[in-house]
Amino acid sequence: MSARPFFDALDSLAIGSYGAAGLVLLLMLESMPVIGLFIPGVFLMVGLGSLSGGGYFGFVDCVIFSSIGALLGDSIGYWLGYRGGEHLLARFASRRTRRSREKALDFLDRHGRWAVFLGRFVWFFHPAVPLFAGVSGMRPWRFYLADVPAVVLWVVVYAGIGHWATGVARERTLEFFTVLGVAIGVLLLVWLFRHLRRRRSSTSM
Repeated sequence: MSARPFFDALDSLAIGSYGAAGLVLLLMLESMPVIGLFIPGVFLMVGLGSLSGGGYFGFVDCVIFSSIGALLGDSIGYWLGYRGGEHLLARFASRRTRRSREKALDFLDRHGRWAVFLGRFVWFFHPAVPLFAGVSGMRPWRFYLADVPAVVLWVVVYAGIGHWATGVARERTLEFFTVLGVAIGVLLLVWLFRHLRRRRSSTSM
């Protein structure tokens, strides 16, 4: 079966196939264990939302492909933990990742599967939550039941903030230049009127 129809469908989107792949990759890295701890996901998502607000790509495309990438990153973390792959990440552990590990495990102990949902909104250690949800033996259906709505809501909220803020800024900028243009026009008319009056008074003398 050819994959060409899939890529044709991507090319038909305003974002294009490269843009879609870039969003998926970026959000996947942001959500992966260890790597994601060094990527400020909230600021990244707000920035992407502002780009959509600026017309570089559609807001719906931004939400769809960012959600796919974040879910892929969370899935990698979860299945690594679920299949006993936590030790593979131990060699990359630093003081920062160890602190995140302790916080994530404590969060899971206190909140259960709700920790997966709530953890998505707590930057600095949310990439560690899916990993340790897998380590704790949480069943896949329980994990995805919490993770999918959390990811979609997280993307919509922070991309929406960026999108809305850009639209407001653009409207305010447009209003500013409109008022400035009107003011300059009025000043020019006043100057022209006074200039003509002076010329008329000087010629009548």
